[in-house]
Amino acid sequence: MRKSTLAFTITFCFLSIHAQTTFKSKVTINGNTGNTPFNIASGLINGDAYPDILVATYFDETMEYYENNGDGTFPSTPVLISNTLQEIGGLKLVDLNSDGTLDIIAAGYTNDKLVWFEGNGDGTFGAEQTISSSIAGANGLAVGTVDAGNTIDIAVTAYDGNEVVWFSNDGSGSFTGPNTIDNTISAPGSVNLKDVDGDLDLDAFITNAQFAGSTDIAVLFRNDGNGTFTQDATDVTTGKNYIFNAFSANLDGDTNVDFLLSELHVTAGAGNFYWIEEDGVGGYTETAFTTSIGNPAAAQLHDLDNDSFLDIILSSGQTNAGNDIVWFRNDGAGGYEAEAVIDDTQSQAFVFTVNDFDQDGDLDIASCAYNQDDLNYFENELITLSNPTVESTSFGLWPNPTSNEIVISSPIEEEIDITIYDSTGRIVAFVRSYTNTSIDLNNLTAGLYVLQIDDYQTTLKFVKQ
Repeated sequence: MRKSTLAFTITFCFLSIHAQTTFKSKVTINGNTGNTPFNIASGLINGDAYPDILVATYFDETMEYYENNGDGTFPSTPVLISNTLQEIGGLKLVDLNSDGTLDIIAAGYTNDKLVWFEGNGDGTFGAEQTISSSIAGANGLAVGTVDAGNTIDIAVTAYDGNEVVWFSNDGSGSFTGPNTIDNTISAPGSVNLKDVDGDLDLDAFITNAQFAGSTDIAVLFRNDGNGTFTQDATDVTTGKNYIFNAFSANLDGDTNVDFLLSELHVTAGAGNFYWIEEDGVGGYTETAFTTSIGNPAAAQLHDLDNDSFLDIILSSGQTNAGNDIVWFRNDGAGGYEAEAVIDDTQSQAFVFTVNDFDQDGDLDIASCAYNQDDLNYFENELITLSNPTVESTSFGLWPNPTSNEIVISSPIEEEIDITIYDSTGRIVAFVRSYTNTSIDLNNLTAGLYVLQIDDYQTTLKFVKQ
């Protein structure tokens, strides 16, 4: 069989010498959202190429849809999505019924509900559909293929019920469950699903979020591939105070598992932002970032300066004066530079979403100011200072077509996270692999597949014979 390469080329400007990333001053989209906006998501909701925004408020219990005007601006008055949720604690946009459009998943803390709304692809949604109404204190959400199927399942924390459960999706938006991930951790606040050990199934990283006392922990539960989870013998961390956000990510390019964790803390200015890494001998080491944010809230990884490396964005849960959103530039050598301030004008910027809202080739930020009832927007200005040094990084697939394995070719040797979809858009595999290394495809049936390189938001097609 003749080997062929289907290549997709991305051009990066190495900005440490020739360019800098700054953000324009805050633009307030809506200065009067529902009371206490506490969740935000973005995606292509209405079928065009411009990402839209979805906001959920905690005490007013509104779900607000902001349709992108097509130029990175948004209407100040949102479309309200009818719902019965009380104190909305979790929100996700994902295609649950495999029809190619984004649906809404939401959790109501007070009335213990997990629900979903079918997206019609035109900016409208169907009626609320209940997945469960017996999750005591439904709060944190995570999505991904948990069992041996290839559909998007849902994990949710029951803060008052002291358990984390998951629901299996049959691919049409019908669910069975709850299935227990854990029922030993008190007041679980967040759950993150990721394949941390490279065995092609999603493991669960769970933290609790008690509001007082240094008793919070973070624990890893490993999936057997069928949705049964086993707790690691060693906790990732203990003794924290009000963990707000935590997730697994490959921060430095080595083979050890990394975690980012924000300790909001109940005392003003007493929080911390941690990088926690496996030490290779069954334990973990943790390093606190130096940051001006005294009460760190949400953190995300995104390439803000288009240099192919994932940077860290961190927001603040502190009230009133202080820096509210900062970012740490990835230095490309397994470390991060000192923080750069994006905004210092918000109060309790608990949550934000990152997307190329104006479609100009760089990532922008939309955030919610919980204490001000604001939805705000920060446009990324990727400013070129002189003629940039340009280096092209091409991702190729070979052989293509293939029978049992495929290689992602690249001039850069690095570990990447990969999602593979079949021709109907269903996820059939999660893979963590190095570039220029064979990926086993024997578990896939013959057909057309789409391979997504998650860290680069890049997709390539291949044929399995």
